Amino acid sequence: MPLSLNRLNPNQREAVLYGNGPLLVLAGAGSGKTSTMTYRIAHLIAERNVPASAILGLSFTNKAATELKERVIRLVSEAAGFGATRNIMISTFHSLCVRILRAHGAKLGFQRDFTILDQSDQQDTLKQIMRNIKIDDRKFDLNSILFEIGQAKSRFLSPDAAQGFFLDSGRLGPDYAIAAASSYIHYQSQLKAQNAMDFDDLLFNAVALLEKHEEVREHYNQRFRYILVDEYQDTNPAQFRLLRLLTQRQQNLCVVGDDDQSIYAWRGADPTHILEFAQHFRGAKTITLDQNYRSTMTILEAANAVIQNNRKRHPKSLWSDRGSGEPVSEVILEEDREEGKFVAEEIFRLAKEKNIRWADFAVLYRSNAQSRIFEESLRMLRVPYKIVGGFSFLDRKEVKNILAYWRLVVNPGDDASLRRVINWPARGIGRTSLEHLGNAAFTKEVPIFEMLPETAQLAPRAAAGTKAFRELILDLRESLQKIPCSSAEVAISAVVSWARNSLEKIQARKALDEETDDPAAALRQWENIEELVHGLGQIRPEEITGDSEEGPADGLAILREYLARMTLEAQDEEEDDSKENELRDEVTLLTLHGAKGLEYPIVFMVGAEDGFLPHRRTIEEASDLGEERRLCYVGITRAKNHLIITRAKNRIRYGKTVPRTRSRFMDEIPQKLLVVRDESRAPSAVPSTDKAALAAHEVRVRNYLEEIKSKLGAASSGPKR
Repeated sequence: MPLSLNRLNPNQREAVLYGNGPLLVLAGAGSGKTSTMTYRIAHLIAERNVPASAILGLSFTNKAATELKERVIRLVSEAAGFGATRNIMISTFHSLCVRILRAHGAKLGFQRDFTILDQSDQQDTLKQIMRNIKIDDRKFDLNSILFEIGQAKSRFLSPDAAQGFFLDSGRLGPDYAIAAASSYIHYQSQLKAQNAMDFDDLLFNAVALLEKHEEVREHYNQRFRYILVDEYQDTNPAQFRLLRLLTQRQQNLCVVGDDDQSIYAWRGADPTHILEFAQHFRGAKTITLDQNYRSTMTILEAANAVIQNNRKRHPKSLWSDRGSGEPVSEVILEEDREEGKFVAEEIFRLAKEKNIRWADFAVLYRSNAQSRIFEESLRMLRVPYKIVGGFSFLDRKEVKNILAYWRLVVNPGDDASLRRVINWPARGIGRTSLEHLGNAAFTKEVPIFEMLPETAQLAPRAAAGTKAFRELILDLRESLQKIPCSSAEVAISAVVSWARNSLEKIQARKALDEETDDPAAALRQWENIEELVHGLGQIRPEEITGDSEEGPADGLAILREYLARMTLEAQDEEEDDSKENELRDEVTLLTLHGAKGLEYPIVFMVGAEDGFLPHRRTIEEASDLGEERRLCYVGITRAKNHLIITRAKNRIRYGKTVPRTRSRFMDEIPQKLLVVRDESRAPSAVPSTDKAALAAHEVRVRNYLEEIKSKLGAASSGPKR
């Protein structure tokens, strides 16, 4: 049965049917970009007879990649049968790099069973390094230093070259920059010694591999004849470099994105990749998707009016056939407590009067700290809510401990995992003993596991515990290796049995009982651990055997890929909330950054004031307002039916009332689109259209805050970020 394109509009259809060569699909907010990508891949397979194994689809999150793959399989199966999508690769950038490095990483000195460090493991490794090189880790925010090291890697800066970058970035004070520069080289050396990589290394090393080894680069150029990339505006220099390397033989590259939604420059995304696509890939075709299927025309007109003030952008204007809808509401409150109260009461009123579900409401803010007042107000009215980015299953101590054991079994050189569980359950191995082993390993540039037999300097109990721990890991590894290479289904079942037995050998239940006197709490923790075993059993055979380069399925390979998937998914910002949470009827509170890609019938965009949006730092540094304006645009375009923008005339800061000014982005929305409600106790003192008065007002507010800060003491010398 031929693939039907009747559901697509003319521009979407043009993108789907476009032939060979580079293609830029400018997909405005809510314009159906996922459908367009899905149909383009399906058309290549079902109508142009391109083998599925010759297609590579790339996205930024596991959630997006999984959704795209499932939709492609469903479409192609209807048109060409179930087997037509076999061996198609649709994944995240990082998952692709893991596959490349598993297959060819030996050329860079890595074994196939390398460990991928999560955020906690990175912190532990950096902390030990700083102590070994005599830097007091207690004086520094380790996440700030790790973030800057990651930024250096995304720009392909070696430890020597990164010193200037750390000092010049403007995000770190001098002490932090020196600490980052001093730690970077030792951090990379330790990761190599442990046969480990962090998240940023995956891209860094994959690019290095392709650049240094022509035969590997040629292999992937021959394999992937068609490459499609989602959210192209979010690519960083490393991802861009990877794409250039993968398209040297052919340039059948289709990228989908929206420069107006490029809001991640702070973590390395470079909007020039999408703005200058035609210069990077000569002969590129550009197709614009400007029909919005989400919002009313009033909402879109407000968004268009704001974003057109950005100079560096591809011109486009979103439109919809949903009609004008309700006007945008601008509500002015006296101060922040009144703003929180108004939002909560309005949500409560609309929900009850119009029978609207709680889940149809979202509250969007610029910074996480703004959520507190809205949480308090919603709790007062007993309105259920969730904050996107809450506590993750993988962050639970008992879960991290079992994963650490399994990582050690796969890669005994994983120092971070060893430090975490060598004394869980208690084996008499204290901090002093572990520091002795760690210092010896650091001096010899070997993993700590290799030092475990050398117990002469340890106390008798610690020596016995160390010996028992080493034997446990080796025993678990040996039994895992004995699982025969066979069909994936049989091997997965055997690994599940191994995992269940490993919990007994580790004595995980005993460890939980020792840590709490609450049997119910221990039982909940045990159920979390059992969920890991269930997760192993839920691996699909094609996830293990989907790439012929990976070889036959064996026990180590299955556990290794399961652990890699868990680490990659933990990094995926869109998967912080489980599917169970998504189905709950709750108001959603989230940042403008976190809202990208989501939609809600009724949106409250709060804190529409200079200092919040645009952010105070951008104003004070006289930076380009382009990214802040794009954030505003993203917030506006999340609303489907009704957008309510709130602001406060005053904020309580250091116990004092500080006057605020209307966001300059509000001045860019035509008055005819707004219905203004002034709920404050007095009319506005400073008209936002009076530029001279506005400038004078900003100076007074800034001086007032500086005076308060000086009374409270000198500002911290920590990171500026």
